[in-house]
Amino acid sequence: MSKLISKLSLIAILKYIAITIGSLAILGAIAFKIYQKIIYPDSFVKDVDWYKSLAPIKGKPAKLPVATSSPIPQATLDQIATYAGKNDSYALLVLHKGEIILERYWQDFTATSTSNSMSMSKTVVALLIGIAIEEGHITSELDPVAKYIPEWSQDQRQQITIQDLLLMQSGLQNNGHRTDNLAFNLPAVLSPGEKFDYNNANTQILTEVLTRATGEKYIDYLSTRLWQPLQANDAAILLDANRPTQNPKTFCCLFATPDDWGKVGQLFVNRGRVNNQQIVPAAWLDKMVQPSPINPKYGYQIWLEAEIYPGFQQKGHPTPSFLAKDTVYLNGTSLQRVYIIPSQELVIVRIGEHSKDWDDTVIPNTLVDALN
Repeated sequence: MSKLISKLSLIAILKYIAITIGSLAILGAIAFKIYQKIIYPDSFVKDVDWYKSLAPIKGKPAKLPVATSSPIPQATLDQIATYAGKNDSYALLVLHKGEIILERYWQDFTATSTSNSMSMSKTVVALLIGIAIEEGHITSELDPVAKYIPEWSQDQRQQITIQDLLLMQSGLQNNGHRTDNLAFNLPAVLSPGEKFDYNNANTQILTEVLTRATGEKYIDYLSTRLWQPLQANDAAILLDANRPTQNPKTFCCLFATPDDWGKVGQLFVNRGRVNNQQIVPAAWLDKMVQPSPINPKYGYQIWLEAEIYPGFQQKGHPTPSFLAKDTVYLNGTSLQRVYIIPSQELVIVRIGEHSKDWDDTVIPNTLVDALN
């Protein structure tokens, strides 16, 4: 009898322990949720005031022209606006032949609101590399990175070219979001060209090449060579404030308005020209949109096909092909997008949050179908 009581007591004790641990786990999860709510913004995309270490980028703003008419029926424009609005968008901007034919905003977002571009910023870095080559600061994207970062000349990294960085095939260790001392400390773990790896470090190292080659700070070079000639608004970029170097985070975190991103997209449509000024060499833009041999969906820091990098692909929502085969797009986390269709003279900007029902082809294909 005593053995039975002891066994029942043991079971009761274990049950009590299990309930206690379970309760603590639930309380821990609730506490973590509260902590996240206090520490983090409601939206990493649009809550700009939450980011405390922003460095200004001087622009030279001019408004985009608004079309007085459009070959795309208003019903079609309303259709894509409804689709965007139902899928957690803050802004949808459509340019045709350089003029605004649709402009819609949701959830207190406006034409003057800036947002975190996330990885759309990577394409800006690639544009600046092309400008630096044109100006003679960089000989070619085929140059070894070690030509500009001599710290790499004594180890395996001496084999990595600027092109390897542009195509995300450098073989560098993927260190997430850190920017400090990449040139000195980040090792190669694979041979260049061996594997496609969407690695923020590639873009950040491109920035190091750019600043060493030009002798200018990234923010100044971006402002004078691209942002002001684009006639873009004043913008900002996030600094890595937790690191001693406080480098600008160029792989992400360029804060700009929707129409500024429309101007970036229009640069591709206009073959690198703004008004009568050649900002980016047309030949460089052609190189940027050539498919990588390792990943034909990717070019020089820009995406080429609707089926995006597998880590971002929406499960259960298969994506068809773009109708216009020259469609390319800037891609940022939470579905920040600039779709560019040169053959149709279309640029589409979408700013917003992640949506499981978003399909990258719906809006571009609807507009292309309407034009044809």
